[in-house]
Amino acid sequence: MPESQPARASALWQPQSHIPQLDGVRGLAILIVTLYRFSKELPTDSWLGQSLSLFFSLGDRGVDLFFVLSGFLITGILIDAKGSRHYFTSFLARRSLRIFPLYFAALFLFLVASQWVPAFRGMFALADENQFYLWTYLTNIKMSLDGAWNFGYLDHFWSLAVEEHFYLVWPLALFLCCRNTALKLACILAASSATTRIAFATTSDNGLAPAVLTLFRCDALLIGAMLALQIRSPRGLAPIQRWALAVFPVCLAIGVATSILDKRLFTLPNTLWPLLWACVLVWLLQGHETRLLARFFNLSILRKLGKFSYAMYVFQSPLIPIVGVVCSVPILTSLTGNAVVGNLLYMSAMFSLTYGAALLSWHLLEKHCLKLKDWFPTHKPAVERSAHTARQSSGRSLPELA
Repeated sequence: MPESQPARASALWQPQSHIPQLDGVRGLAILIVTLYRFSKELPTDSWLGQSLSLFFSLGDRGVDLFFVLSGFLITGILIDAKGSRHYFTSFLARRSLRIFPLYFAALFLFLVASQWVPAFRGMFALADENQFYLWTYLTNIKMSLDGAWNFGYLDHFWSLAVEEHFYLVWPLALFLCCRNTALKLACILAASSATTRIAFATTSDNGLAPAVLTLFRCDALLIGAMLALQIRSPRGLAPIQRWALAVFPVCLAIGVATSILDKRLFTLPNTLWPLLWACVLVWLLQGHETRLLARFFNLSILRKLGKFSYAMYVFQSPLIPIVGVVCSVPILTSLTGNAVVGNLLYMSAMFSLTYGAALLSWHLLEKHCLKLKDWFPTHKPAVERSAHTARQSSGRSLPELA
């Protein structure tokens, strides 16, 4: 029998609708990740410097927020498109238009065009030596095999590889499963990812693979997928909301404590942080748009950062050597006479430059490519939806589409 729509959709979440606050969630993720990226030289020889260093180090967990949000959004898109004629082609085409133009343009700039400028030659030498893995989205595979960060200023591309692997596999899984089966599958796969990662971390000397290998990091994406599947059930997220009140403080306490103490705790935080971010999404989506959390994520600055988050993530690390001659921590520290102030100025300057680079990328490349997405609609055409509704109202059984 067909599965009914959620009995009570939240005021904020509505099926197949754009939620501006989720752009704000993405904006928060890129904000904390970018600040973390440029805070690594903060001095820890003073109470202030050490406190700031610990605070900004938590921004590394913004990647987990990206994963959870991506899992939620991508799964939702796929579920809502299930049953359409061009389920696979539309999804893959739209993802390619969003991801590939900037990704490959950036690789061309850093690995090819940089060789034409004498001042930039050798700047991305490590990435150049291993560029095959960058062009083929195998960055994290190479890192895992070598147990080393071997792409220099393009090391952060590992997370882009993880997401790309997810985009290639998950659509097929959802196509083959009904919603309930897909939800169970996501739970099993997420638990398997976490347990195999923990087992590997306790038995291997390779400390990098648990942090970057798709098999060990897909639990965060699958947690987001579970939310997308559950929110489309008759009861929505209400059953999860009760547990979120208990899960959130536990995850926060353990996550912050392990960061402060610099403990890996068998990589358990790699699952706890995604659970924490999932709790935030549950409260956001279950709440009304007038609530404080919704108003926070609806801030224009966060939504704008979310709009440019992809390019900001791509460009933030490569900008470090590119502008290093005129903008660096030593230069700003010597100008201010204070290491903490110099670092904070550096973070502000680099954040601004990163945002500026993303703005250029958007207007020169990305927005033009995204216009082509109109050729690949994600949802069922109106005729298909009307026929589907008519069959439902006639009382005939239908295969479950979500």
